[in-house]
Amino acid sequence: MLAERERFHELAVTDWAHEMEVVGFSGSPLPIKNHSMRAVDQRRDLVSALADFYVGHPDSERFPMLTVVGGLLAEALEDDAVVTIEPCGLPVRQLLEGIVADTGQPAIDRVLRAFTAAGPILHWVQTTEYAATLSQHYLDNYGYVRVIGPGGLVESDIASAGLGVWGAGLHYPRHEHPAEETYHLLHGSASFQRRAGPWVARAVGESVHHDPGEHHAQRFGDATCVLSWAWTGDVAVNARLVPADG
Repeated sequence: MLAERERFHELAVTDWAHEMEVVGFSGSPLPIKNHSMRAVDQRRDLVSALADFYVGHPDSERFPMLTVVGGLLAEALEDDAVVTIEPCGLPVRQLLEGIVADTGQPAIDRVLRAFTAAGPILHWVQTTEYAATLSQHYLDNYGYVRVIGPGGLVESDIASAGLGVWGAGLHYPRHEHPAEETYHLLHGSASFQRRAGPWVARAVGESVHHDPGEHHAQRFGDATCVLSWAWTGDVAVNARLVPADG
């Protein structure tokens, strides 16, 4: 009888210790439940960083769409409306390992830190037409995450914004879309072309604005490039490539 009691006590202590570990009371690695909570926090951190970047950007008065997008992101945080989307990886995600948040611009560095931290749990996508048209090399070095918009961490049918990654040396062919757009270079170097105009190099943090339907293209430098993009207007229609003679 004594032996049975000792055995029961041993099992009870073992179960208690396991339960404490599961809810995070021990010094062992965080359990699944806490891991999920940490993932939610990383998504919220990314939404928060991008919201503050847009609302506080020096060009927010010149391009009011930035305030609109930032305000929608901030509102989603207040309403606890950041959703969990099944992670989906792409080869380009590996390029995040080389991103260092040292631009000297706190708002951008915060976005980069949040992006690289959350990268493995985000849903990475590529524009459907691009995936069917562009080279495998391009596709292996390109992808983006939609933070707000249809299917994003924050659902919206009036705004869309997120972060895209392009590998060194890529040329993003001429394209257009019905939504108004503002790009920001967050990491690396890039030149932008609007319509048939000259190629213009942009500095980290600068705004590049495109009117609805305006043809534009990008060339990326010798380092991984991260761009933030924001759309307002008809955000349900994807970008399409424009023929060279188009």
